[in-house]
Amino acid sequence: MELYEHKQQFTIKYCDVDFKDEIKTSTVLALMEEVACFSADELGFGYAYVNPRGYAFMVCNICCEFFKPIVLGERVEVRTWPTPPTHVIFGREYQFFNAKGENAINASSRWCLIDMHEGKLLQSKVIDNQDYTTYNTSKAIESPKWKIPVFKQEEGELKFTITIANSEYDHNMHVNNTRYADYCFNCFSIAELAKKKLKKFSITYVKQCKENETLYFYRKRLEDGSYLAHGFNEVGQIVTQSQIYFEE
Repeated sequence: MELYEHKQQFTIKYCDVDFKDEIKTSTVLALMEEVACFSADELGFGYAYVNPRGYAFMVCNICCEFFKPIVLGERVEVRTWPTPPTHVIFGREYQFFNAKGENAINASSRWCLIDMHEGKLLQSKVIDNQDYTTYNTSKAIESPKWKIPVFKQEEGELKFTITIANSEYDHNMHVNNTRYADYCFNCFSIAELAKKKLKKFSITYVKQCKENETLYFYRKRLEDGSYLAHGFNEVGQIVTQSQIYFEE
């Protein structure tokens, strides 16, 4: 039996690329969100299933590996499949292929299911219409690095500040996960990014952020050459952590 995959084609638009005409990391995350939602709909546990029950899927972690740049006007195919969940974690894998059929990006993600009325985590067994024994268990990234090093504000350099407004929100009434990728990359200047090629990007979502909150993004370079870009709220709590690897 052929293992399940959901596939969608996208053409990269002007609004999807950065100043180098290459796909923005936030666009990568947006396309991942798009195919994940369509796949969940296809499998019967999407928005139409969870929303009337007062549930919502929220992404906890994303790891991406970049092999080839995807550029303005390029046609890409994004493939995704869910992996069998654990007690409270739902895994999902992704692969991006360019028009030549070359593997350009791989990504892994972890999601949780939230009871929006009570604000608590739900066990995977509440999704009662799936046979997880039939799921594809293959991984796009064999050993994703979920644990990102943590640093204190005084150990990093303040690079970017934003006060949350309504345009950051999605239908779960909080800042959409894709927006944090832009915040993290705003910790770098155009001059810095012009000299670099993105190799890996990992992000962890720690706390939900709401309208009128001010976030402070600090950057720190590690000995292995990677960068940490973490967002802190007004009381010094980490709301998101990211680790970024470049090829010079």
